[in-house]
Amino acid sequence: MTEDILRVDNLSVRDGKGYLLHSVSLSVGESETIAFIGESGSGKTMTLKAILASLPQDTERVEGTVLLEGRDIYSLGGREKRSFLGQRLGFVPQNTVNYLHPFLRIGVQMTDGYVAFNGRKSRKEALEKAEGLLRRVGIEDPGRVLNCYPSELSGGMRQRVNIATALMMDPPLILSDEPTSALDRIVQRQVAELYLSLVGERRIALVLVSHDLVLVRRIADRVAVFYSGVVVEQGTKDEVFSDPRHPYTKALLSLIPSIDFDKSKPLEEIRGYISTEDRMREGCPFASRCPHACDRCMEKVGEYSLSPTHRVRCVLREA
Repeated sequence: MTEDILRVDNLSVRDGKGYLLHSVSLSVGESETIAFIGESGSGKTMTLKAILASLPQDTERVEGTVLLEGRDIYSLGGREKRSFLGQRLGFVPQNTVNYLHPFLRIGVQMTDGYVAFNGRKSRKEALEKAEGLLRRVGIEDPGRVLNCYPSELSGGMRQRVNIATALMMDPPLILSDEPTSALDRIVQRQVAELYLSLVGERRIALVLVSHDLVLVRRIADRVAVFYSGVVVEQGTKDEVFSDPRHPYTKALLSLIPSIDFDKSKPLEEIRGYISTEDRMREGCPFASRCPHACDRCMEKVGEYSLSPTHRVRCVLREA
């Protein structure tokens, strides 16, 4: 087993209406990729925000710890926290348009943090490193791109810039939120290949949030399935995809169309939606949508270990 780069223990976050995350526990080892999957509103991105210590103002962490390289980020003071996370954690956002400042050239945006955190490094050294990273992520004319504004680049180019920027401080962990959602299929495949090569080459740990289950199956080592702020199942990629035990996981994976599916029929869907009432439920949050729900599902549901790596929150776990 590799040493954990990231460990989240019993993390709970709430707003005025109830829990947004409830007792989330997971870990990421060196050079390991874990994917968060689940419908919109299931808590995937909120977990990333909690790891980044950038929760929305109307929310609060009510319990739990987030350890990055063994340090509890919520025990650090403001300046120390920004410095530590800025150097040891990379972030690749979903929205490439809003994340990059529209009125600053790419070179400035890539190098400001690097110079600020490395007092002995000059702007010239920072630009040289940025140029090398842009070339590494597949940009053939990095000098021109460094001189561009974000609006002068395509969506795929902006995402490559974001990945290169996340690598500037050589962090041991990168968080990536829907990195391919706004890209066409060809560029999606290129970005997936890029992540695969970077994780192996630089021994970077990766937390990937994605709705693209085909992408997840391709690049993830382990998978955490979120529903209504709860991790209802987690395990290795093979355990989750080949032997899912939670009814929600099974329903989610059934949405992946087979290569020979009947195109004259509508695609499968999970009936209903995630509601605020699910967050307030004492028992399984999926119970109101689950075709197998029983009285036991309305009681508090603990986490059961099916193997050293495979865990599930379901009283019907043997089904």
